[in-house]
Amino acid sequence: MGSDISLSKAVRSNLLSLQNTAEMMNKTQNRLATGNKVNSALDNPSNFFTASALNSRAADMSNLLDSMASGIKVIEAADKGITAITKNIESMQSTLRQARQDKSFQTDNYEVGKDSTLKLSGGQFPEGYEVKLQSATGGEKATVSFDAAYGDAATSAAATGQGAGARALIQFNAAGNWDGGEKIKIDGREITLAAGAIADETALAAAITTALGAGSGYTVTQDTTTNQVIIENNDKTKASPVVEFVSGVNAATYGETSFTYNATHAGTVTVGGQQISNGGASFTDFVKSLEDKAKDGGYTVVADATTQKITLRSAEPNQNAPSISGLNQTGASNSSNSIVLTGADATAGTIQIDGVDLGAVGGANADAVGGNLVAAITGNATLNARYSATYDAATDTFTLTNKTAGEGQAAATIGFTGLTANPGVTTFTNTPADTTGITVTSTNGTNGAHVKTVEAASHKFTVTYGDKSADINVVGRDGSPYDKTNQLDLINNQLKAAGINDVTASFDADDKLVFTANNPEGKTLAVSGKNVALFGTDNVSTGKEAVSAYKSSNTVDQFVEEINRNAATAGKIRASNDNGKLRIENLSTQQLDVEFDKDGAGVGAPTQHKIAGNVIRDNLAKQFNDLRDQLDKFADDSSFNGINLLRGDKLTITFNESGSSSIQIQAKDKNGNERPITAANLNLESLVGQDLDNDTDIDALLGKLSTALSELRSQASTFGSNLSSVENRQTFTKNMINTLETGAANLTLADTNEEAANLLALQTRQQLSSSALSMASQQDQAVLQLLR
Repeated sequence: MGSDISLSKAVRSNLLSLQNTAEMMNKTQNRLATGNKVNSALDNPSNFFTASALNSRAADMSNLLDSMASGIKVIEAADKGITAITKNIESMQSTLRQARQDKSFQTDNYEVGKDSTLKLSGGQFPEGYEVKLQSATGGEKATVSFDAAYGDAATSAAATGQGAGARALIQFNAAGNWDGGEKIKIDGREITLAAGAIADETALAAAITTALGAGSGYTVTQDTTTNQVIIENNDKTKASPVVEFVSGVNAATYGETSFTYNATHAGTVTVGGQQISNGGASFTDFVKSLEDKAKDGGYTVVADATTQKITLRSAEPNQNAPSISGLNQTGASNSSNSIVLTGADATAGTIQIDGVDLGAVGGANADAVGGNLVAAITGNATLNARYSATYDAATDTFTLTNKTAGEGQAAATIGFTGLTANPGVTTFTNTPADTTGITVTSTNGTNGAHVKTVEAASHKFTVTYGDKSADINVVGRDGSPYDKTNQLDLINNQLKAAGINDVTASFDADDKLVFTANNPEGKTLAVSGKNVALFGTDNVSTGKEAVSAYKSSNTVDQFVEEINRNAATAGKIRASNDNGKLRIENLSTQQLDVEFDKDGAGVGAPTQHKIAGNVIRDNLAKQFNDLRDQLDKFADDSSFNGINLLRGDKLTITFNESGSSSIQIQAKDKNGNERPITAANLNLESLVGQDLDNDTDIDALLGKLSTALSELRSQASTFGSNLSSVENRQTFTKNMINTLETGAANLTLADTNEEAANLLALQTRQQLSSSALSMASQQDQAVLQLLR
């Protein structure tokens, strides 16, 4: 028994020493086996948990490396695609250059006389053209003029009319709080009205006149019919005065309705009684539709494309906010339910809603039952006030909706008893109190003083010359000795501002306003617009080009000169003298038909000729199209792992374990808008043979290709920059993982040399302790021997 064993102090001490040594050896051997000096929280809590956190973060970052590697491959695939597309476009350039260099145009010869005619069709003459010798003329300049002597536009003293100068109208009313001492600005000049209450618009006009003083440049009057003060610019060329209320005036406000547009929640929208859209329109299209209907709807539009916020403002101050319907607005919803009607022959008293007997609503089929049921509910005052009923014949579905919105507004029990496939008794369920939609905010306008502007009385019309147009506004003459000159300067400046530099306005001897082309040329000068009646029937004129005398007396050379100098034929056909015959070269890829009348019209029968088109250029156009088609195929095939940057896909690469750092990569245009790489987006269109008829047109096409190459190189540069960023981040992440793992190892790894030395020392201690225990035991044995 344990109580019968007695150990000496020396033996007990040596045994304890051996136990401690054994435990220490176990720890040391464990450290050498695992390589860690901290294997659990019991070894060193601080180091253990810190190292665990570092290793966890390193593991999370290691997971990101796979995403980065995949992202790099996506970018590389896009780069390969751009490289292939670039080479493809360079091949398209070579095709066009080859077409430009090719001059294998077909020709035909004609024995011409001075009365010969050549009627051309086909080739570059889709509308036909007749070539013949011309008589020398000086040409004609296009010109249009007023039908009568000039007179200023009619003016009116009433505020609702136009004055000689532009006007600002201040609406006077008691709500404006005109108590005297008010401060207002007119074209930036601040004035203070005299003290004392201002009773009406006449008193207000007098107060403003006094505050402005003499020589202000304005004429201030009043219109007692409309209760308005009229501030008119004396200078007829200036815009309406800008009037601002600085202090002391209670200004009126406009009614406003504002909301943030969401196509998902837009149905058939109506504003001010005008239908805007049928739902689902883009923000741009929706705003355009609003603007198109603004005048008839009595509102103005303010839209922010960035925030998608739209504000509708009443046309006049002190008006209610513009009404809008058709938006799925945020708020209470309505209870409803639907039942598919498959039966027939319902009889009187078999259908009840809320205890109301609908009578005979049966029919030969479901459509008849549904139609009769809707009619019965609509015709019942009690039920019609409570519910709206509809029937969809396409699906045989009858729907009942509670007209009162909000939670707890369920439709009551409905009983059906006489229908085949009887739906039985159903109760409509409650709906949530609120539904997600568009929040609409409406604020009505308030009464007070406000300002309108009215343009000066003027004649307005549009002058068009060739392909350019100018809106002309002719204000009244200023009454100075140079009033005509000043007026013409204003008109001609408006022409020049619109890019019409080859038309000049003047007054003739009868004081009629005249517009005349500067040169005789075959362009049309026309007037249209509001006051076109001022020109009578003389509102369109087409000039004629001057025809100079031919340099040669030889008939063939004259035809050569006529064809090569005439704008209608130059560049479309080319003429030369071929041993006394007129040689015509068809500068087109399409066949040119020529009806040649040697002796002129009416003398002898004309002969029909055909000049083939340039087949090589026509084939090169087809080759160009084949290359263009390959461009989109290269883009389609430049995907990796389902992501194709060239088709507009967005690549998102996360850079850190929390997701707070990332990069988004997408093909974009120079304005930063998403744009896939396609032939259409690069403005590269398919060609037909006629597109290569003219060297100038080919040069324009080469210009488009150069632009496309520049855009591709820019996109490639952007992708290259993105790739560099991802690769740098990849290297950084690898280094961070190494740093984290090294830091964790420093906290937990054991020094094997140190631990091996410790183990050797412990083994030596163990041997010494064993020897000491043996000696102590021998001493005890010696004592026992003496006692025997």
